[in-house]
Amino acid sequence: MRNRLWKLSILVLSLMLLAACGNTTSSGSDEGTNQQVAAANTDSGTEAGSESGQETNEAGTEETEDASRNEQVDIPEVTVDEEKVSELLAQFSDKTPQTAVTLSVAITELYSALDLALAGVPTTQSQLPEAYADVERVGSSHQPDLEKIASLQPDTILAPASIKDSIGKMVEPAKLPAAYLPVDSLDELKASTVALGRLYGKEEQAQSVLQSFAKEEAEILKSVEGKAAPTVMFLFGSTEYLMLMNEDTFAGSLAKNLGASNVVADTLKSSETYVPFNMESVVQANPDVILLVAHGDANAVAKKFEEDVKKNGAWEKLKAFQNGKMQPLDYNLFGIASLTKAPEAYKSLASILYGE
Repeated sequence: MRNRLWKLSILVLSLMLLAACGNTTSSGSDEGTNQQVAAANTDSGTEAGSESGQETNEAGTEETEDASRNEQVDIPEVTVDEEKVSELLAQFSDKTPQTAVTLSVAITELYSALDLALAGVPTTQSQLPEAYADVERVGSSHQPDLEKIASLQPDTILAPASIKDSIGKMVEPAKLPAAYLPVDSLDELKASTVALGRLYGKEEQAQSVLQSFAKEEAEILKSVEGKAAPTVMFLFGSTEYLMLMNEDTFAGSLAKNLGASNVVADTLKSSETYVPFNMESVVQANPDVILLVAHGDANAVAKKFEEDVKKNGAWEKLKAFQNGKMQPLDYNLFGIASLTKAPEAYKSLASILYGE
């Protein structure tokens, strides 16, 4: 009996020990699971924090970009001579041309800037806008092909205002209608752009073109602010003749806006656009810089001018020669007034005038 009780006691004790071991193992497993859950919660929190931080950074970046946009230079206000614009529009008697022909590269470029069609464009060695590659060539402004122009039946021929008299003598006897736009200086190009925009109902596009240019112009002019302004003389012509160019020419207007002093206006006190060349005037003005816009071989014209200066004995007296500041300009940039090429011309001229 005692042996049976002893065996039963051992059996109960063994079962109790097994139960205790099972509880211990289960507790350890739950702790491991809890640790994994905690770790997962931590990772989740880290990921959430990372995403939140990323969103904050992205928002901050967007705000910075928005602020940067707001700090960009405002588009400069474009102003033109409204009286001049009205005068130009009066030529058309409130009628929008349906078939137009141009006799000027500068005017052709203005038509291109406004996406306007043309029936005829000038015959020229200068590059015309690609849009008119297949358009009929009608001769130059100095020698228009009147027969070809008449065959196109234009309701207007657009020519430069500076040669109105000579063009008029040719087209009026042929009873061909003509209108004239000023395109010699930068201000004239702007006024003609505004006039064409109003004439063709493209005022917004004309303003957009001018504002885009004004923004580029403002950035270039700002780069030379506060710098000592040189005196400059522009020569225009060939080996056969030379003229002095005033501020109301294309190159002259760019130099004026860049702060340079044109000796024709400021020293020689002339208001003429082109002044006959004479060596005495060059010596009297004695500019810091002499720049040449030449027909044909620019180097040949420059060489001829240098020879004339040496023969006159003025070489040693002129600052431009002493400082190596006599040089020809790129005719493609300065030979024909161009709103399209003006930014590049500005940069080229600023480099010469201010040594940049």
